[in-house]
Amino acid sequence: MLYRRVFPFVCLAALLLIAASIPAAAKPKDTDSDGSVLILYDTTGEYGWTGEIHARMLANLLGHFPVTYKASSIEKYRKGDIERYSATFYIGSTYDSPLPSAFTRDVMTTTRPVTWFKYNIWQLAWGNPLFSSKFGFTFNWLDWSGYDTIYYQGENFLKHEADPELGYVWVLYPNICTEIATAWRTTETGDTESIPYIVKGNNLWYVADLPFAYITEEDRYLIFCDLLHDILGFDPPDTKRAIIRIEDVDPNTDPEALRDIADYLHSLDVPFAVSVIPVYLDPLGHYSGGIPDENRLSWEPELVDALHYMISKDGQIVLHGYTHQYDETPNPYNGVTGDDYEFYSAELDTDGITTLYTGPVPEDSKRWAVGRIKNARAELKACGLTPIAWETPHYAASATDYKVFASLFSLTIQRALYFDLRVPSNGFKGKGDPTFFGGQFFPYVINKDIYGQKIAPENLGSYEPDPWQGYRPWYVEDILRCAEKNAVLRDAWASCYFHPFYEFSALEQIVEGIQSLGFTFVPLSEDMQ
Repeated sequence: MLYRRVFPFVCLAALLLIAASIPAAAKPKDTDSDGSVLILYDTTGEYGWTGEIHARMLANLLGHFPVTYKASSIEKYRKGDIERYSATFYIGSTYDSPLPSAFTRDVMTTTRPVTWFKYNIWQLAWGNPLFSSKFGFTFNWLDWSGYDTIYYQGENFLKHEADPELGYVWVLYPNICTEIATAWRTTETGDTESIPYIVKGNNLWYVADLPFAYITEEDRYLIFCDLLHDILGFDPPDTKRAIIRIEDVDPNTDPEALRDIADYLHSLDVPFAVSVIPVYLDPLGHYSGGIPDENRLSWEPELVDALHYMISKDGQIVLHGYTHQYDETPNPYNGVTGDDYEFYSAELDTDGITTLYTGPVPEDSKRWAVGRIKNARAELKACGLTPIAWETPHYAASATDYKVFASLFSLTIQRALYFDLRVPSNGFKGKGDPTFFGGQFFPYVINKDIYGQKIAPENLGSYEPDPWQGYRPWYVEDILRCAEKNAVLRDAWASCYFHPFYEFSALEQIVEGIQSLGFTFVPLSEDMQ
């Protein structure tokens, strides 16, 4: 029986090789930084919620660095706030949102780094004769031509076609302003045109769009993630690390397939993770002729032996939910383990293909989530297995659930959803509104996201040769292409996963292809940075 592991696109929703030691975290350059960062964001207008979500996603990236942050709406800015922080970010997500004059004046006078995203920079640049002389560039206007490729460090990254708009700046004084990344497009005549995408003029960084919108595995979002080292003044470790995860191992998985995988990876001195679902349920009999079906890991001694064999070959157990499905109802596909969502409600659109997230499951609560994890751990314990990390089924859960995961596991490996509540300082409080949210993945380790989770990256997706329920096929060449793009980043990671029921040769191509790009496979560790 083949189970499809759905991995959602991470777009803004409206909707060892050796047993190597883990290198130290990014170290600060010589700077007077006090390690505190100010995030300012727009809240006005119909789409004011986007600023808050982008602020959360930026706060998550800051969790990679030894900094603290404060997030606040731009309307609450007061004179001199910039000088109280080592760096300031303004997320201009609402067109022509009025900016406090105290903010624009402080941007002009401060020597501390300021990063400005997309809109409203014209309120600073136009009519101010000192702007260009200080920052070395000028703002022209907004461009809708459809620049779909962003060039950085010798690689081309993508910009989603659903988000064509860019702020158009000109570099006037190259001795003051540097073009860090460039946007390209091909015209109807076959010619190429380019405009700056990210510039740094003196202490002001300008990003021509909102890099947290419509992000994918080879997106220009990765460029900004890399540049955070420079903006914050940290030197990243010079490493290229990789993780391979064997996915959706449930009680019906073939033990011999797992043993073959373990032997192969061990032969290359590649440590690996194994995501285990302790209980299999098919309550509607979708795959069993209408007869409800249940199986437990503790009922399958040969499979348990295979998992212990994998551990002996440098495998590590990751707990991947309890049943990886919800109740006795399709959520949204068929109610079967591995196919459906467990910690969040989903339904199919009227086309019967598109998956829509609809909110927390009815009984969602801290107690409910803790109970499922307690039961899952008990099943593993009965088999002599101890998980090193947690992975949320289909990466989807409520804010309440994610905080439970953070409290019960010192490490997770996953992507996550972030909801449209006010961003608190150094943490996340309250429940999320399911109407608006953003999905996010990370190109490096996040020591603490806004829920308190430590997250090991999964940034390349999984091998999926066949499209299913509206999800794209994703081939070996796609994974390796994305890994190659990530290789130009500092503190680079290449992390992906593989289902044991797919052809073995694909796993070989993925692992050896990633190694050929200079990455070293490492084990999961709560000490990884």
